[in-house]
Amino acid sequence: MIELNNVLKEQLALRVEKGITNQIDEIIRKMVEISKRFAIAGKDEKSPFRNVLGVSVDSSSSIEVIKNYIRYQIGRRGSSPIWTTSKDKEIFAVALVKELDDLKQDAESIVKNVQKGIAKGHDLESYIEESNNRHQLTKQIHMKLVQLYLGYLAREHTASIGELNLKT
Repeated sequence: MIELNNVLKEQLALRVEKGITNQIDEIIRKMVEISKRFAIAGKDEKSPFRNVLGVSVDSSSSIEVIKNYIRYQIGRRGSSPIWTTSKDKEIFAVALVKELDDLKQDAESIVKNVQKGIAKGHDLESYIEESNNRHQLTKQIHMKLVQLYLGYLAREHTASIGELNLKT
């Protein structure tokens, strides 16, 4: 396994951030779509997404921990009705978990684009070509995308409630 010095770590981080920036609008579009499809703003004025976002930014968290927390909300007494909202025989919490899983494809695409942008012979080229490094980088980006998605979902819910309140 190749170790990166601080300069190369910063270069890689900047390339990853640029990749996320290039992808984030599409990710937000998908998040808004699921929010509207399940009409979550009309289900509960109190946002349950702050708690799941808190789970996602915990230093000991992982994608599986986050998904487990969301699925747990389906059966938990007293949880927000948003989690069990159903549309076309699909439950919101289950659809959300699928969306979070699908973000892995976005993470893989970002890694691929970062790799394409690295000049031949650059130290980052051999680092990313190493399968364990590539896997870890993809996993880190996937986690970052999940955190961003959940943060934007919390905002979308709050904005949608505000819009509903303005209409009434």
